[in-house]
Amino acid sequence: MKVQRGEFGYIRARKRRALLGTVWMAVIGIAVFLTGLFLNKMSNRNIFTVLAVLFVLPGAKFLVAYIVTFPYHSVGKERYDKVQKNMPEGMALYTDLVITSPEKVMHLDFAVVGNGHVICLLGQRKQEISYVRKYLTDGVHNWGSGYKVKVVDSEKKFLGELAGVKPCEVDEEEEKNVKSYLISLIV
Repeated sequence: MKVQRGEFGYIRARKRRALLGTVWMAVIGIAVFLTGLFLNKMSNRNIFTVLAVLFVLPGAKFLVAYIVTFPYHSVGKERYDKVQKNMPEGMALYTDLVITSPEKVMHLDFAVVGNGHVICLLGQRKQEISYVRKYLTDGVHNWGSGYKVKVVDSEKKFLGELAGVKPCEVDEEEEKNVKSYLISLIV
């Protein structure tokens, strides 16, 4: 069963899929190249060499995905269950977010979206919280007007922010767009 972006265990599954994809592309590329060598009397000037080189492109894409996600880990089941238990009504929980911008790679353990709020908990690694907040705020405001974006660096503050969210009327289309935007950011 494939783990989708933002679901529990995504980073772990993404690493596994990226590593397997890298290995398979390398194995297939080498097999195609060797087949071409043996069919053409040990000459590498053939169509099989071109095909083998083309397997490098998807292999490189898998390798980059693995390298980007390598330093990060999925949240523990206990933490996930604790946050899920404290979720306000009408909000969606996303976890295991590795987000890239042109300048940085950012890691969020959790992001909660709904009721006009986007509340995020930074991952364990040292990150510039002001940069993450500005990056997410700018992007969210492109898709939903009036959304409050909060990025915190401790689980206690995160749970406190969740407890303070009051249900309110929001435009369903905007909320759908904000959720899609956050999902699209995940590597």
